[in-house]
Amino acid sequence: MSESRKLSEGAVVAAVILSVLALLFYALQIVTLANLTGSDPAGNAYAQAYAAIEIIFLWVVLGALTLIAFFKGDMPRPAAVFAFLLVPASAIISFEVLALLSRPYQPPYLWPLIIPAAIPPLVVAYCFWALLPGLRARNPARIASGCVWGLVFLLCASIVPFDKTRNAADDRAAAVLEKYEADLARLPADAPLWDWAPFFNTRNETKLGEMLKHIATLDRRQADAELMLERGDFPLRFIGRLDLTPTPSLCGKARALLRQRAAPLVLVTPQSKPFRDIAGEVYDALTALKWLIGYDCDAAAEAQAWEAMANGYKDTNFDVFELRELQDPKELGRIVRNYPERFSQLTPKAHLRAWLSFEDKKEYREQALAGARKLDHRTADAVEMLKAGGEGGPWMILRLIQVLDLEATPALCDFAQVELHKELARIHRPTPDQPMPYKELLERLGTGDQFGALIWLASHGCDAEAGLTEAEELIRTYQDSPARSAMLARLSALHSKK
Repeated sequence: MSESRKLSEGAVVAAVILSVLALLFYALQIVTLANLTGSDPAGNAYAQAYAAIEIIFLWVVLGALTLIAFFKGDMPRPAAVFAFLLVPASAIISFEVLALLSRPYQPPYLWPLIIPAAIPPLVVAYCFWALLPGLRARNPARIASGCVWGLVFLLCASIVPFDKTRNAADDRAAAVLEKYEADLARLPADAPLWDWAPFFNTRNETKLGEMLKHIATLDRRQADAELMLERGDFPLRFIGRLDLTPTPSLCGKARALLRQRAAPLVLVTPQSKPFRDIAGEVYDALTALKWLIGYDCDAAAEAQAWEAMANGYKDTNFDVFELRELQDPKELGRIVRNYPERFSQLTPKAHLRAWLSFEDKKEYREQALAGARKLDHRTADAVEMLKAGGEGGPWMILRLIQVLDLEATPALCDFAQVELHKELARIHRPTPDQPMPYKELLERLGTGDQFGALIWLASHGCDAEAGLTEAEELIRTYQDSPARSAMLARLSALHSKK
């Protein structure tokens, strides 16, 4: 092409517009590629999909810009050959970069990002060099073309050592995994807890879950855990996953270890280090504290110590806020009061919800109901469960209200009837031209306990006139039967008690 080719204003305008688009996709691409693993697996998959789309759009724009520079600018033919080879090649290589960056925690880490970060600016700069005579005059074609396309070639070629580095890392990881599997297979089934602990450090959650489930069956786990806590080598993150009993002895030893591990992390000069340096230790301590405090181990002082220590670092995360929340007296015993793992952990302090969570287990049903009836706070708990709503709590109270020996307080009457109204309102009411048997109504109700709950409320002094009327109207929309007549008679008799 002639060195005297004049400036094409239309081509420059088009190049500017394409460059702005390229800048937009370039910025999005860099941000996305640098953070492909910052979410859960589903979020990470979306990020990788977005990055692929951004690469496609960016390189389409770069290709269009290169074509304009070739046809409307003054691009030497040898340089054009390199351009039409290297621009598409760099697009393909950027997808390989995407694959590498999907595992940034492994070598070569984030270094491949330099390829999609450096090539687009070089291409855009060269295209404007080809379009603008002033730039061509100041920068000879041989130097401009050689520097730009030489750098682009080197950047593209750098994918080879990056790939080799990743392959080597994968080979090392495979060897480590093979040794891990072999060592784990040789471990005796009744090995002490400290022999199992080194195998907790695995990304394979399935394997870890199977291992922890097995350890939870070992009779020696409690004694082993207390011994490890005492000597300081217990993995705090797993204290709640080994089916341990939160005895006073375990509580005391865990608290001591928490204090021991927090002390050396306190900075002499506050804010001199970033929080990320201790994020793993804080997470482990927080996980242990949640379990300990939730199971009535008063470790608020330890939570305060870890919070104070963590606040000495820069850029803390949400874990520090949770450490502060754990110091609330309401958190003490919250798990054992509401969601105990074992029936043996239930106490008179436990919430009615906790006792009733074992009612559907045949071996504990009678014991659970008997224990629930002895709770002096059972009525208040029942009101709380009704008031909270949700799928399980209100229905559980309505289903069992006749056997829980509750007090028919105004609050219980009101909230129970609100839930009953919701239950009855959702039931289909057949029309006369499409009659349905009464049995169908009972099936739609589930077990028919709604009527039983209504009868209990009305017969225990609650003002249930509205509920009785609603129930009667619902029943009458179904075909007559002996069972239907009997239920209507029972409900009608309750009206007269008012």
